[in-house]
This record gives sequence, C-alpha cells and structure tokens, in this order.
Amino acid sequence: MTIELNGLSKTVGSKLILNDIDLVLEDHKIYGLLGQNDSGKSSLMKVIMNVLLPSEGHVLIEGETGADRPEKLKQLYFLTQDDIYPKRARVKDLVRWMASFYKEFDTANCKRLLDTYHLDENRRYYSLSQKEKSLVKSSLAFSVDVDYLLLDEPGYGLDVYHRHAIYDDLLASCKRHPKTVVLASHVIDEITAFLDEVIILEDGQILVHDSVERLANQAVLVCGAERPVRDYLQGKEILGQEYDDGFIEAVILTGEDVADAAEELTLSRLNLQELFIQLTRDVRQAGGAGNENE
Repeated sequence: MTIELNGLSKTVGSKLILNDIDLVLEDHKIYGLLGQNDSGKSSLMKVIMNVLLPSEGHVLIEGETGADRPEKLKQLYFLTQDDIYPKRARVKDLVRWMASFYKEFDTANCKRLLDTYHLDENRRYYSLSQKEKSLVKSSLAFSVDVDYLLLDEPGYGLDVYHRHAIYDDLLASCKRHPKTVVLASHVIDEITAFLDEVIILEDGQILVHDSVERLANQAVLVCGAERPVRDYLQGKEILGQEYDDGFIEAVILTGEDVADAAEELTLSRLNLQELFIQLTRDVRQAGGAGNENE
C-alpha cells in the first residue's frame, strides 16, 4: 500500500504551514521526518491521517482519498503528542478501545510491553508521568499491525535507555508485521541506524528527501572564499548554501574524494545530524523554535 501526496498545502489563518508538498511513501520503509519546531512535521502527519484537511492538493491511499474510502484509514495509526483520551480513562480502557477499533491489534503483545515497563493497567492515563504516558502510547502503537505507522516524537520525555528500548519495540513490530513507518524525531543520531530514507522539512517545504545511505556517504560541507567555492560547485548537487561577506558555506552531495579539492577550500564529510544542523541553521539562529511540538 502506498501513500501519495500531490501538491499538498495547508494554511491555518494567514499562516502557510505546509507548502506544495509532493511525496510518495513506499511500502515497508522507515522514514525519518526531521525538522525544527514549527517546520510542519506534526501537521503533515495530521493531514495524512485526515485529521487536518489540506487547503490545496490531496492525499491518496492506494489511489483513493481517505474521504472516499475511510476504511483505508484503518490501515494507518498515528501516535500523537496531543491529549486525545478522556480524562477518567484507565490504561486498560485504552487497550480495550484499541482492540475494539483495530482488528489487527495484538492485546497480548501490548500487555507484555506494559508489564515490561512496569505500567499498571488500572491507573488513570492522566495520572501518569510524561515518561509513563510515552511508554503507554508506544506500547499501544507497536501492538497494532497496520500498514502505516506515523510516530510523532515517540521518545518524548524518555531517558536514553527507554528511547533505545522503544526503538527495539518498533523494530520488533515491523518484523512481526512489515509496515511503513514515518518517525518524527529530534534525536537524530539515535535513529539513523535503522532509517531507510530521510525527509527534512523547513518552513513547511521538503528541503531534502533521500536515502540515508546516500546522505551518509555523500554529504559534504564546502567552505571558502566566494570565487573558488563557486568554481568548485559547478555541476555539483547543492542542498543549501550561505553567503557572508565574500565567504561561502555550501552543503553538497558528491561521491568525489574530498581530498581532491582545491587547497583554498575546506571540505568535510557530514553525518546525518550534522547535515540537518547545517541545512536548518538559519532557523535555529533566528530563534525559530516555537512552543508547538511540530
């Protein structure tokens, strides 16, 4: 089952939060969805889930919209950071509701995960700590065998030990029932190893969409005076560049040996986290991180 986004835009009030996005999510891949706060990550997931309606364009699930075939949306599950549960709901109520809505929900697996994390099913969800809430949400998400799993910061509020534990749970879920995963996260270095492709959003637009392998092997930062840098960039695949008073920093993809560059240039390979920082640096420096968990 594939999901295709065509010319997708979303405006809220006077603010354009998603801008002309074209994207195909293919079967059985794990996508890392990266971006600063307010870049549009959460909004993109909500539009895919039909929680938000696009202002322009459309989302196709196997060639049809969710409005045309709402049953197709049952093959998608969205782990959101929004508060969506009734105030008095107990953890066991959430498990029961999931089992009644998703025929593919593995109740035994969910209870096993809850036990692993020492979570009492009789406690009210809203009495839990943020860490416990995240573990409950992940236990639910990783027990429903749907074709698409959309995860908005599943490690929110977790320490490094528990983040790695839920990544193992995620991979076990994919092994039990192969699925496509879209994982939004700020902890890039921890998830790189199991991602297939990376999507970097900035200001509601796709800045980069490529395989992790290609980005990891070919992303290079080029620094130097304007003329030699511009000469070197001729014919190169440029992801982004910044000019400051005769000096240029550019991020490119190249398979060339960086040692072959001109002596007046500085070239360095970038890992995925370094690439993300370089490409979204202007947002970070401008204080673009907002309060929304985007």
